[in-house]
Amino acid sequence: MRVTLFLFIFTLLLGVTIWVILGGAVFAFGMLGLLLFVVITVGYADAALLFFLGAREVKGADEIEFHTSAAQEAYKLAVPQPRLFIYNGALERSFILQNRKNISLVLSKELLEICSREELSAISFELLLQVKKGLAQKRTRVMFVIGLASWLVHSFIAVIQKIIPIKEVRLSLNWLMYFMLNPWVDLFYKVTMGEKYFRKLETLLNEYPLENGLLLRIGSKLRKPQEIYSLSSRKWIELNTISKNRYYQNIMILEFLPHEWDLIFSPSWESRA
Repeated sequence: MRVTLFLFIFTLLLGVTIWVILGGAVFAFGMLGLLLFVVITVGYADAALLFFLGAREVKGADEIEFHTSAAQEAYKLAVPQPRLFIYNGALERSFILQNRKNISLVLSKELLEICSREELSAISFELLLQVKKGLAQKRTRVMFVIGLASWLVHSFIAVIQKIIPIKEVRLSLNWLMYFMLNPWVDLFYKVTMGEKYFRKLETLLNEYPLENGLLLRIGSKLRKPQEIYSLSSRKWIELNTISKNRYYQNIMILEFLPHEWDLIFSPSWESRA
């Protein structure tokens, strides 16, 4: 509800601003851009996120275990069959995207490579459970807003960098962008989703001990939250990212969003499982 209210207020304010400030051909282009934003937000937020992540669809002949696991868990939970995607990133992450009846499971390539079929089933179950309980669409809208803002900022910085010939200045702009953007991204994520979303998901998962056990097995293979979010680790990852293209940098913004595994794989959760 909070992200829906935010989108409504933002669209209204943007429309009023265009109406009051712009005129002539610029006004027409502004209204066209606003209409495009509304259409993408309402009908194609999931497709936009797949673009921001640089994800590619996994066809039926590829990654058969992934397809079989996802199909079985979708049948078990009585939800529509999802489309499957993978992307290249820095962290082992998984995401669920939903826009009405369109459902997409998105896994990082590294995560897909290290998981067995049973572990892929547990991941698919955890993601599809969010669809079953009506949580996934909210998460998709929140990630879409952040992904769009990040993509626009990165694109703007990329245009400026085309004008500046000095490599050191271009890298400094990337550092400045990270410094300025990340606090706003974190604030928006906390306001629209917050820990309440993941606590609710944690409560739901506690009802399924078998899947919980498999998820903990996955957690033993991955870097723990403190290894990812510690200041030294994050700065090191960002240092290795600023010299790469804006698409990869945009993926990093989405990957560093708080994830349910940060809660599930924490020591406090393991002691309760």
